[in-house]
Amino acid sequence: MKMRSPILKSLILIGAWLVANPVLAERQIVDMAGRMVALPDRIHKVYAVGHCIPIVGAMAPDLLANSYRLPEAARPLLAPVFFEGKTTPNSGIRFSDEEVIRMAPDLVVMEAIPGAAERAERMQKRIGAPVVLVDQDMLHYKEAFAVLGEILDRREQARAMTDFVVRHLDPIREVAQTIPEDQRVRVYYAEGPDGLSTNPAGSSHTQVLDFVGAANVAQVKNLPDEGLSAVSLEQIYLWQPELILVWTPAADRLTTWRAIVEDPLWQKIAAVRNGQVVQIPWLPFSWLDRPPGTNRILGALWLAELFYPDRYDIDLAAATKEYFAIFYHREIADENVRKLLRLTRPDEAASTL
Repeated sequence: MKMRSPILKSLILIGAWLVANPVLAERQIVDMAGRMVALPDRIHKVYAVGHCIPIVGAMAPDLLANSYRLPEAARPLLAPVFFEGKTTPNSGIRFSDEEVIRMAPDLVVMEAIPGAAERAERMQKRIGAPVVLVDQDMLHYKEAFAVLGEILDRREQARAMTDFVVRHLDPIREVAQTIPEDQRVRVYYAEGPDGLSTNPAGSSHTQVLDFVGAANVAQVKNLPDEGLSAVSLEQIYLWQPELILVWTPAADRLTTWRAIVEDPLWQKIAAVRNGQVVQIPWLPFSWLDRPPGTNRILGALWLAELFYPDRYDIDLAAATKEYFAIFYHREIADENVRKLLRLTRPDEAASTL
């Protein structure tokens, strides 16, 4: 759901009411779906549902009750508080109600997408904890940070995250809007073990491509709940992308990248013949998608420079270090940055991190 200015006005009014009536109002907030939610006086533990792990971890990693199952290579790139002592799912990214109840969260943070308000109300009743909806549309990050910073009492961190977006992400959006349609880089987003799954333009999973001014060539229907759409090589032949971006859950083994570059049938596509098959950096989370969370902020900087180096003036190494310090609470060395960026070209990559 989209953030509306009346919600921000409501937050201001509620804040004023809180000062004047601390006993009555301190437990009331308005989330990004416009729902009034009663919260405890203090939040000590937060269950972040699925895609919300990066944003909650960025805002308050010490309050985060759960995390993803991380590859070992990801751990040195995150502050230990991001993963130590966190509950992780046995598979996937979801937990059962029983598992959530055992976490005993004071608050649940869920993504504000169509239908989420009804799901949030049902979840509140099932697990006995308040559920707050946060909009993760890339155009609404600043509002999301303000709301979450207020809820979790992390206003200074919210300002730091917002300032990063203002300085680095907003200029990309401004430039992208000036790129003529016939000059946009044509991109195919290859997902799944064989690269024959994708998401079209308009999906949250590909929003970063739209954001930086690329043309997503996939002319397929956006499936319910934005699931993966199966495509054929024949369709990709017709689309003829200039560049192929590769994502796979087994990125450390390069399964999808190898399936594309080592299969003679893919060689009919100019992007493959020309060496324009780019592995999406996957540490500590994917820089593009899955989850489609605040990790996409760094992905937008990377893709803007990759697609349009002449249009954008980005010091990607410096911005990457700054992003890790603010959003992952981890200072990383220049050599780490170089290794992360080399992950995009597996045939040229050095040793693993």
